[in-house]
Amino acid sequence: MGSNNLGESFSHAIDGIIESIASERNLRVHFVIGLIVLSTTLFLPVPREDLLWIVFAVFFVIWSELINTIIEQLMNLYSQEYHPIIKIIKDVSAGIVLWASIFSVTVGIVVFGGLLFDWSLEVAKIFAIISIVVFPILSIRVVKSWKKRSQTEK
Repeated sequence: MGSNNLGESFSHAIDGIIESIASERNLRVHFVIGLIVLSTTLFLPVPREDLLWIVFAVFFVIWSELINTIIEQLMNLYSQEYHPIIKIIKDVSAGIVLWASIFSVTVGIVVFGGLLFDWSLEVAKIFAIISIVVFPILSIRVVKSWKKRSQTEK
């Protein structure tokens, strides 16, 4: 299954990324957004340190989406039938991508907000605090609300 040949190893890795791009709409979306974000840095005076954060954020979201794809495919291989534990695994996996995206938006607010809109770092701090505190609380409330609604509809 594995390969001792470095060229073959790269070929398999590229095949995996191509297959993921071909089959996963969200991954294609993240690649396009990442390309737009990174292309934008060509036209703005982004300092080296900020550029590093932007590049990390873009790659981190794509990496997270690839991991999500692996987990979803493994769960589909395990069972095609609905199972509550598989649902939780897939939901948490998707949540990782969402969390990476929130991180990337925070980085974007810090870098692009300052360059394009002269926003202070306070805007990014507030967004990050809201993400860390409010997002999970709202998520719990929304899930509870959905569960109540689905139980009353039965």
